[in-house]
Amino acid sequence: MDYIESKPLTRPAGQPGRLLATVLAGAWRTCPSELRGFDQELAALVPLLVESGAASLAWWRVRKCNSLDSPVTEELRQAYRYSTIHGDLHQHEIKQVFTLLRSAGVEPVLVKGWAAARLYPEVGLRPSGDIDLCVHPAQYDRAEATLNGWTDHQFPLDLHKGFSTLDQESTDVLYTRSQLLSLEDVSIRVLAPEDHLRVLCVHFLRHGAFRPLWLCDIAAAVEGRPSDFDWDLCLGRNRQRADWVACTIGLAHQLLGAFVDDTPVKRRAEQLPGWLIPTTLRQWDAPSTMEHGVMRHREAMVSYLRDPSGLRNDLRNRWPNPIEATVNMGGPFNEFPRLPFQVGECIARTAKFVARLPRALRDRI
Repeated sequence: MDYIESKPLTRPAGQPGRLLATVLAGAWRTCPSELRGFDQELAALVPLLVESGAASLAWWRVRKCNSLDSPVTEELRQAYRYSTIHGDLHQHEIKQVFTLLRSAGVEPVLVKGWAAARLYPEVGLRPSGDIDLCVHPAQYDRAEATLNGWTDHQFPLDLHKGFSTLDQESTDVLYTRSQLLSLEDVSIRVLAPEDHLRVLCVHFLRHGAFRPLWLCDIAAAVEGRPSDFDWDLCLGRNRQRADWVACTIGLAHQLLGAFVDDTPVKRRAEQLPGWLIPTTLRQWDAPSTMEHGVMRHREAMVSYLRDPSGLRNDLRNRWPNPIEATVNMGGPFNEFPRLPFQVGECIARTAKFVARLPRALRDRI
């Protein structure tokens, strides 16, 4: 369903993340409210919009009300045009990879990416990234060999062996509930709407809520859900994970204005832990952690064994934020301090680093 906002937006404080949230509020809708009087703020926000992948959505908000001759509007419009062309190429490549894998007897499931973008009014509003595919573990080796022989592609391919890195539900159950959607002349298999929303929410949290576009995806999935959407199926039997999902929807509600009145998570969405919104906004304040909407890769820790310069700054960048630490440590979203989870996450990372160190050193010799 489409929602139309009629209330004018108020000007937020100078915090970039808060301003970014204001600009993106309702931007996934067919008819978002007009964004007036933000010319000066938009000019300062353009680098953050571009780096976060949200420039096209900003254009969608300002296209009818700001001067089309302004440099800011023109830069946003160019980002939208590029994203539209890129999106068309991305869709073509998705069709190719599905056709290729099916010819090898593999039936993939597309997660995130186009599965989220299809809920936006236009293809150019949601920038294209990796093609994330999940295949049944029994078909993984065949799928990997098939894709390794395919060199004529522009977009990175991320092949998952089942769904264990994305969801706790079993591969067979997720396959059984998956759906076929038409992308022109090719059928694309995606997760059921309930599973899709849950995967988007947990993925957003595991990455520390760093990308505002992903919260727009979640808002679009909530508002664009079918009439027979099964909330019990989406939230699942694990009460803690269900609360994670509810809190993420609450972020979409409180930061971006997603409608939740007709959902069973409304009460939780309006009563979030006090640290959750500030942590998210701090992530959105810092475009230096992003490059074209994705996290910049940090230097491998093993490299500092030979050259320790820069280690102190890198360790600061690696300090887990409260959101990713809580989720990775399997903690609850309550009002207790997050520091124990952050310390625990650092210890877990250190243990993994030590375990991998001998092999890493051999590979670098």
